[in-house]
Amino acid sequence: MSDQPENQSQNSSFPQSRALTPLSWLRQKLGDYIPEDVWHNWKWDALAGFFAGIYTGSTWLFAFQLARGELHATKQQMGFAVSAQAIGFLFVIFWARQMEGRAKLPFVTITWTISRGLFLLTPLLVQGNHRTLAFMAILCAAPILFSVSMPAYTSIMKDIYPDNLRGRMMSYVRLGLFSSMLVTSLLMGFLLEKHYLDFRWMFVIGGVFGVGTAWAFSHLRLPAPEKIADPPPIFKFLKQTFGILAHNKGYRWFTISVFLSGFGNLVAGTYYPIHQVDIFHITPTQIAIAGFVFNTSSLISLFFWGRFLDKHGSLSSVLLALFINCLAPLLYAFGNNLSWIYAATAFIGFSQAGVDLGYLNTTLMFAEPGRAAQYQALHSTFFGIRGTIAPLLAIPILALCRHEIKFAFLVCLVIMGVGVVSQLISLRSFRSQQMQKED
Repeated sequence: MSDQPENQSQNSSFPQSRALTPLSWLRQKLGDYIPEDVWHNWKWDALAGFFAGIYTGSTWLFAFQLARGELHATKQQMGFAVSAQAIGFLFVIFWARQMEGRAKLPFVTITWTISRGLFLLTPLLVQGNHRTLAFMAILCAAPILFSVSMPAYTSIMKDIYPDNLRGRMMSYVRLGLFSSMLVTSLLMGFLLEKHYLDFRWMFVIGGVFGVGTAWAFSHLRLPAPEKIADPPPIFKFLKQTFGILAHNKGYRWFTISVFLSGFGNLVAGTYYPIHQVDIFHITPTQIAIAGFVFNTSSLISLFFWGRFLDKHGSLSSVLLALFINCLAPLLYAFGNNLSWIYAATAFIGFSQAGVDLGYLNTTLMFAEPGRAAQYQALHSTFFGIRGTIAPLLAIPILALCRHEIKFAFLVCLVIMGVGVVSQLISLRSFRSQQMQKED
């Protein structure tokens, strides 16, 4: 017998005489009945994702290459900028505490408005003798501010999507994100290459749509907190949060896997733009082509990852995604022309989409009811630790490899490989726990 009410099962199909719009067609393709509030939230989440693609395609896809090539940022500055992507996550656990018993949406919308709106200031700040420092300051400040939203965002994803549909619904949101990013990056690359648009005004365009993501997300309908309460005592909250690693073996190995894989990936990520600029002298058009390859690969992969995740689970998805990601430093190590770099970019795009969906859904899968924000805070804290340390160690590691970047990429590959093995242990541990519960 179906577990859906009779009136819901009747509404799961559309009248044959009714013309299907793209949205109603998509609603049918998802298969199961989708309540109106879930569908309402998905549409606004999808619009926020579409705007986020334009924002990213106008800013972050070009940011590091422009910093190195146009503004001549030093290797140390590049390392600090990459490290800043994670520094803010060191404090996420404190933001998770502040969100306990409170409405989550303002933490997301306010943070996105400020962090992404910083790019509106690019023409004003990035000029004169200090333009490189100003540009790098924006690249450092934006992700640090953005990190405040992560525990709240994770909790909201759990609230608005049913468990059995979350993988596919989130993958469709990312389809819109990567589609808009793809078109935007190609357009912006062309405009930059032909000198029709100064990169600072390109960042303003990105900032406008970045603020638009917060506006769209603010339209979500969320249940009110059961009760408004003061945050729990800080030491008690920290003890409960880090205690997760003691009592949840599967999540402990998942955390180790994510830490090692992410560490190697972030060290390699510091080398990628340096290698592209210093060795291949990459142009804005070639950056746009790489963005096109990345986004096309990500788009194609989302048709795969959404169903794979719902069918095989998030741990299996992460395992496969981390394995595929290992191919990128391998191709960079032995590649002698841009074709190899484009191939590596395709693997990065394919794997990143799986990691993006898999990490969040794995966190939600392991989390006990009401503790999703704590689990995300723990996940983000370790991301902050590895993300802060890894880029700063990238240049010393390169020096230990006698500045032979081929060997440095292979070091990254080994670290990422150990992370893949740890993920396999997490998967086996989780399956063992499930079997014990069934017995």
